[in-house]
Amino acid sequence: MTHTRSRVLRSLLAVTLAAGGMTAATAVPAAAAPARAEACYDHSVGYETVRSGELHRWPRTGWATTSRYCADINVKANFMTDVRVCFRKTGRCNSWKTAYGSTWIEAATGVLDGTSYILQFSSYSAGLASA
Repeated sequence: MTHTRSRVLRSLLAVTLAAGGMTAATAVPAAAAPARAEACYDHSVGYETVRSGELHRWPRTGWATTSRYCADINVKANFMTDVRVCFRKTGRCNSWKTAYGSTWIEAATGVLDGTSYILQFSSYSAGLASA
């Protein structure tokens, strides 16, 4: 019985591969991917805001720059606050997002590598940023 079941399974596999336009040789996976891709959060930095008018900002002076490790600008505030990203090139800011304490949020998505930006906060904040 086991021999017959095994033969049936092999036949089903052959039919499935042929119907999909594949052969057993092409079903072998390609070269293995790198053992571990570098994670965005592995490159996070601590931040602490400074008051700037009625808002708070980070970095305290100058601009932060996105890296090749992340496609987004991520924030993990120590406690709840609102945050938005302002871009140097356009002089514009995106909409406010709520950062809940100790939870990562995407403050901006799909940001190009090497983009200069600042984070603006509705109140004092400290935590981690990754971009």
